[in-house]
Order: sequence, then structure tokens, then C-alpha cells
Amino acid sequence: MSTGPTDWVSGERVFAPPTGTVDVDWLVPAVLEAVPSAAPTDARAALAAAWTARRAGTAAPAGDPLARAAGAVVEDAVTLFRAAPAAGDSAG
Repeated sequence: MSTGPTDWVSGERVFAPPTGTVDVDWLVPAVLEAVPSAAPTDARAALAAAWTARRAGTAAPAGDPLARAAGAVVEDAVTLFRAAPAAGDSAG
């Protein structure tokens, strides 16, 4: 039974995403660890916003603890998974 993006035992979610990619669903637990009061859907939205900003070459939203945690998690993922967007990559 899957409970969504925080279910660590659902198929490929047990393993890291392929090198060079970011799967924001896979990163949700890291944000929830940093901000335990956040809802998984809010954590996912914050991660998506941070990844979109990273891909666009702009600063990640940092207006609240959830946004800051998501930005930090995305930066860690970029480093760990070598997921820097390609030149000319558009957000989406």
C-alpha cells in the first residue's frame, strides 16, 4: 500500500533517482524532517518551486522555514545527484 511521496518502500522510491535528475517526490521526506509540521503536499510544492527557481537560474524562495528547507534540500540533491540543469534548460 502506498501512502504517497513519503512512502519509502514503494518501488523505485527506495533508491535515489537516476544521476542527473531531481525527483521532488523523492525529496519530500528530507523537507519533512527539517520542518516536521509541514504537510507533505506543502513540502512537495515548496520543493517544486525551489527546483523551478534553480532551473531558471534564480534564487529559490526563502520566505519561510519550509521554503528555506526546500531550497537547501534541492541544493543538496543537485550536488549529490549531479542534477544541475543543462544550459538553456527551461523550468517546467
